[in-house]
Parts: sequence; structure tokens; C-alpha cells
Amino acid sequence: MGIDKTTALYETFKSKLQVLSGECFRVNTAKEAGELVCKVMKEKGINNVALLNSAISLKGEFVNQISQAGITVYTDHFREVTPEAHAGITQVDYAIAEFGTLIQARNDASVDDRLCSTLIPIHIALVSTATMMPTLAEAMTTIHQLPQIPGFVGFITGPSRTSDIERVLTVGVHGPKQLIVIFVDEQVEGVA
Repeated sequence: MGIDKTTALYETFKSKLQVLSGECFRVNTAKEAGELVCKVMKEKGINNVALLNSAISLKGEFVNQISQAGITVYTDHFREVTPEAHAGITQVDYAIAEFGTLIQARNDASVDDRLCSTLIPIHIALVSTATMMPTLAEAMTTIHQLPQIPGFVGFITGPSRTSDIERVLTVGVHGPKQLIVIFVDEQVEGVA
């Protein structure tokens, strides 16, 4: 009995992300994703989170789940709240197994997306398992075949890292120190 293509892509993505110190999980439903998010946030001592509503988070009723776990949830005024937020939750559009890379591709280059995924110490990225692709080439082809080429395309590969200061690797200088990716198998329409 062989491994199915989706599982193989997921395992490749996960192994690439783990090499970069990222964490990766896979669940069946949006509700399970919300439960996992709550568990992970409790384990990491997160007391508040900037949550950019998305198709997955709305279907999973994340705000209620997280609030019931005793964590403060910010769903607007991101310019004010993200500098002090312990984590940010967004939904990304695609995942590339080849590199363990996530893609944000938006027609409207929302500053909220970028604030909730880059200005916080921990980024929790939700991604529909169906949007996983094997290679960068396939991802770029997919983006170029969209009805409108997005005005903003961002690539996220692991936690933020730089070595431009004395060539010493430093994590979290220009973005999150931790990246947690949660794949959701349940089909959910759109990113919201």
C-alpha cells in the first residue's frame, strides 16, 4: 500500500519546514485546526493574538474557540494591536512542498495580512491542504494563470532569519521568531 500524493507532498513540506525550525501540523477540519491553535498557543504561553479572519478561521469559529481558552483575540485595528500581540494568525494562499514555503497572493495588498504575519513574534499560518503544490515552478504558473495577477505576492519560508550582521545567523530580527503551519484538509471556499 503506497502513500497518496497529498500525503507525500505534506511530508516533503513538513520536512523542509522543520529543517528551518518551523513547526507543521495537519488536521481534517477547520474546527480541529481551531482546537490545535488553542493547544499550541497555551503551550507557548500566548495570552493574546491578532487574528485576520479567513475562510478557515470563520468556518472553525476560531474567535470563540480562542476566547473560550482565555486568550484575548484582536480582529481589527491591527496597526495598534500587532506591535504588542504575542502571535498572529493568517490564512495563506498556497504552499510549495519543494521548499517548505508559503505564498500570500492578494489582489489587494492588505497591510493587515502583512502586519499579522510579520510584525508578531509567532506566526500561525493556516493553509488549505488542497492548495499545496510540488514545486515553485508550478506555483508561479498557477499565479500567472489567475484572472488577475495579484498586486502582492509574499513568500514565507520558515521563521525570519538573517546573517547580515557580522555574518552571524539571527532569528526573528525582520519578522517572526517562530512559524507554525497548520494544513486543513476540509474544503473551505476562499481566503476571505
